[in-house]
Amino acid sequence: MQKSYFRELAEYFYNYSVEDIDQEALYQVKRALVNYLSGSVYVASHQSCKELLSFIREMDNGKGSATVWADEKPIAAPLAAFSNAARLSSIELNDSTNGSAHPGIYVWSAVLATYEQYGGSVEDVIRAVVFGYDVCSRMAMLSIDKVLEMGLHNPGIMGGLGAVSAAGLLRGLDVDQLCNAFGIVASLIPVCPFVSFVEGADSKDLYGGWGAYLGMLAVEAASKGLTGPDGVLHGVKSLKTLFAGTEGRNVKPGEHFYIKNLNIKQFPACFAINPAVRTVFALQEKLKIDPEQIKSVLVDSYPYSYDLNEGVGRNPNTISGRLSLYYTVAVALIDGSLTPEAFTQEKLHNPRYKALRDKIITKRHDQYGDGPKGIRGCIIEVTMKDGTVHKAEVDATNHKVVYSDEALWQRFCGLTEATLDANAQKKLYDFAMNLDKEPTLEPILVTLRKLKVVCG
Repeated sequence: MQKSYFRELAEYFYNYSVEDIDQEALYQVKRALVNYLSGSVYVASHQSCKELLSFIREMDNGKGSATVWADEKPIAAPLAAFSNAARLSSIELNDSTNGSAHPGIYVWSAVLATYEQYGGSVEDVIRAVVFGYDVCSRMAMLSIDKVLEMGLHNPGIMGGLGAVSAAGLLRGLDVDQLCNAFGIVASLIPVCPFVSFVEGADSKDLYGGWGAYLGMLAVEAASKGLTGPDGVLHGVKSLKTLFAGTEGRNVKPGEHFYIKNLNIKQFPACFAINPAVRTVFALQEKLKIDPEQIKSVLVDSYPYSYDLNEGVGRNPNTISGRLSLYYTVAVALIDGSLTPEAFTQEKLHNPRYKALRDKIITKRHDQYGDGPKGIRGCIIEVTMKDGTVHKAEVDATNHKVVYSDEALWQRFCGLTEATLDANAQKKLYDFAMNLDKEPTLEPILVTLRKLKVVCG
């Protein structure tokens, strides 16, 4: 009988130790935690998705001991992971790895909720996180071609597979239970059509939370003896059509940890807008363009980005604006930055931003090619009122900006400054960057529970 791909992974990661994790992978675990914490502090202190979290809390049975950040009232672990992941997903400052997966939202939310509810060692937390990133990345690589063909949201589909792996290992499931948990969550994979993001529907923010919740639910079910199909990836009438890729299968478990491919988002928006915004910044850095003197702007972007932008149209909301070339390019030209505050109702309806985005024309640059093998590039031409034309191009094929630790620290400070003083910021950051030397996660959990709410 054919051994399932997940069983191969589970057998390795169940038996490996923290000593098997090389220094580069460990370093990226710490940076991934910094990224998770910075975004989580921001959304919790600003009470993002308030109505959605109220809806989730109504499902609680009052028996849990995990928490939603900035709320010390206990809640069941699956609902805590659901809430924290959904809210963090809303600002799109997630990390990424292979196959357009965003493991951090799912893996860290599930691991921290599991740790709160059931305890564990920091070493096992690190082992669980590396496992979760590996599974999420590998499954995303296997599915990316079919997901793009079908117009789906890959992180929302794959996140539960990362969450179940990490939470299951930390919870202490054996190999058979891990395989059952994986089979259960794979059987319940959500479809996640990308149109929710394009239309700016609230259901898009559920994609982050739902994967974390399904992972936690499957771990709980497997711990009680419930089973899932072992052949869910390869059996008769299985998901083999979805997971039809080959990339990653030739890399044996432990041969390369995919968390080492960590890519931290530069902007709080979809990766699709990155080339355009980076092109604007390249122009501004060199020329210091006065937005008031702009006559028109041509954004000649790669096909995937262009198509998403045209689906959104010229009047985005706080969710769909994160896909909009019209809006993000206008903000980048006027502000010289793109921060979470750009995606507020106030900014979206500001006449100054609207006037500039009405001057923006978009074009589909088919020469870049479409699909995962295409070039993620953008050419921007800014025509000034005096007739001068400024032009620049960014080829972001790998869409990877290598964040230095200094840059990561600066962004961490920017996202947390409204609720943490300088001393608290330094302590939280240093804790994450020294994670392997800490005896417990309690200090960061206390900080997250007791966050000051600054608005909302």
